[in-house]
Amino acid sequence: MKNLLLGFSLAANAALIYLVLQDKDKLSSLSSRIDNVTDQVSGKAQQVKGAITGDTSDKVKGNVEEGKGKAKDIVDDVKESFAD
Repeated sequence: MKNLLLGFSLAANAALIYLVLQDKDKLSSLSSRIDNVTDQVSGKAQQVKGAITGDTSDKVKGNVEEGKGKAKDIVDDVKESFAD
């Protein structure tokens, strides 16, 4: 019984991997979105650090980093709208 379940599990995983590899554009888009969110969160964290320490430079750098993430997100939205 364990071998049967293991076989089904392996088959399901193989099918999932096949589907993911077939849809490389969506995977690339997801990777880009994660990168954008990472920039935004990193920027927000730097802003908070600057607010806590009173360092204006960190606040400005955080604003720039967050803005970069948001701008990349907008570019991705535009790319997706033209792809459809």
